[in-house]
Amino acid sequence: MKSTTSLGGVLARLFFAGAGLAAWPALTASPAMAQAQRAAALTGKVSSLEEGAMEGVVVSAKRKGSTIMVSVASNAQGQFSFPADRLEPGVYDVTMRAAGYVLAPTTAAIAAGGPAQLDLKPTRATKDQYALQLSNAEWILSAPGTPQQKLSLLRCFDCHGLQRPIFSNKNAQEMAVTVQRMTVHTANASPNYPFFQYDAVEKLNRPPSKGEEDVGAYIASINLNGRDTWPYPLKTLPRPKGKANQVIITTYDLPDLAAPHDTLRDKEGNVWFSDFQHQFISKLDPKTGKVTRYPVPVSKPGFPTGGLMITQDKDGNIWEGMMGQAQIAKLNPKTGEVSILLAPEWDKGDTRFTMIDALHSDVDGKLWTKTNGGPDPQHSNKLYQVELATGKFTEVLPPAGKRDIAAYGLVTDLENNVYGLDNNAAQKQIWRTNAKTGETKYIDLPDGGGRRGHIDSQNRLWFSQFYANRYGMYDPKTDKVTLWELPTSYAGAYDVQYDDVKYVWGADMSTDLVQRMDLDSGEWTSYLLPISINTRHIDVQKASAPGGLSSMWTEGQQNGKIVHIEPLAP
Repeated sequence: MKSTTSLGGVLARLFFAGAGLAAWPALTASPAMAQAQRAAALTGKVSSLEEGAMEGVVVSAKRKGSTIMVSVASNAQGQFSFPADRLEPGVYDVTMRAAGYVLAPTTAAIAAGGPAQLDLKPTRATKDQYALQLSNAEWILSAPGTPQQKLSLLRCFDCHGLQRPIFSNKNAQEMAVTVQRMTVHTANASPNYPFFQYDAVEKLNRPPSKGEEDVGAYIASINLNGRDTWPYPLKTLPRPKGKANQVIITTYDLPDLAAPHDTLRDKEGNVWFSDFQHQFISKLDPKTGKVTRYPVPVSKPGFPTGGLMITQDKDGNIWEGMMGQAQIAKLNPKTGEVSILLAPEWDKGDTRFTMIDALHSDVDGKLWTKTNGGPDPQHSNKLYQVELATGKFTEVLPPAGKRDIAAYGLVTDLENNVYGLDNNAAQKQIWRTNAKTGETKYIDLPDGGGRRGHIDSQNRLWFSQFYANRYGMYDPKTDKVTLWELPTSYAGAYDVQYDDVKYVWGADMSTDLVQRMDLDSGEWTSYLLPISINTRHIDVQKASAPGGLSSMWTEGQQNGKIVHIEPLAP
């Protein structure tokens, strides 16, 4: 196996590195906003020569030296307001997001006793600046190509954004080799941590496949190969309007190239998160921004580090699937003690644990998990129940001929039965395995498989469809699947959760938008995030009182952020 250092150097030279920017929301008069405006720390108006008052601009304030950034959005009159309880006195860097516009470096001094006033006058972006502002979805919508060609770009989001391939100048042959190389990275690889599969060298000794050549040729047709600019108009999504701008978004910076993949909010208000590339179970204190890391030992030196799914049992213990280390890590938050369980075939090739779920383990004392990878089918896609008291693994066998059922997502229901979601464009089923009998039921879908999801209080499964661009819900009482198309094409839907009252929340890997759907009316509200963020798992914070609004936590896996989205209007 080649070292990550030498191959990482090759990877670093493969692509042009670019930064990101984009567009945003607004505020209309509502009781909640009127109250927030009466107790404001910073107010102002956004306007430009081209548009006058600008609605839907995301304005962000970050105190110098802080790891916490607070964002609001401008209303139809261009006005924005930061609540006083979100910005303490100090000097703040003020930035904004609106596709096609840039803002010169701006600061605001906030003092106690009254709001500071700051009007923003953004100017038109240059063509290069504008190109750097496009989200992944906007690049896909801009570029020509068949739906199948465009869908092939969605896998780029796993490790980096589309700016890298689209800003490159590689021709079709060179890009085919690059696409081939991308396929031998592990699932948790990134430009900073270019982990490789254990048999990467063997795979790279063959020429690119026909499929890799086709993808390489498509990318070469839409990148800067042989030209100075893109041979098609660049398009951005419209800035949000109305209630999509009635929101407060708080973004937390994480230390040391942290790569948060899953978030989990506990009863005390702490936000736990897995790190996709580092051997930690981590905790964020949202009040202070402080991050506490609990190291997890390495069992397989030379194999990729990092975790994916994080879950909590009813005793408060935190569990994390440690990916390429073939471990399940357990943290007792009261003592800080970390222990590990190793997969029965932990030493077989790139056997790994990605998904685990202990949320309903109080039913029978068992956690569900599943292995992926391994040198052959006998060590891949095994489904296990793990006794928490003893650490004993028991394989649960699916029906004959169905060992190939894959699962990217595992979700337990209220009886601790487990659902499997296979993120495969051609997949037309999800499955549920009975915890007591081991019987597996297959649930038909039109297409597109499933990626991640959650169980609601009615024992219904909510799941995302990455390739089919939908959210779905399966009700076991009626044996019925209901599907909802996302409002933006090629979003790369990743996770979805119902707040058990009215709203369905979801996040995707492509648009820099967070979606909220009113289950009663079907109305969508799309909140644009203040910076380009590759969102993954979500955790809905349910309303603390009747009539209150739920909010959502998610993460920027590729840029080390935790994000909290709080609507101010139903």
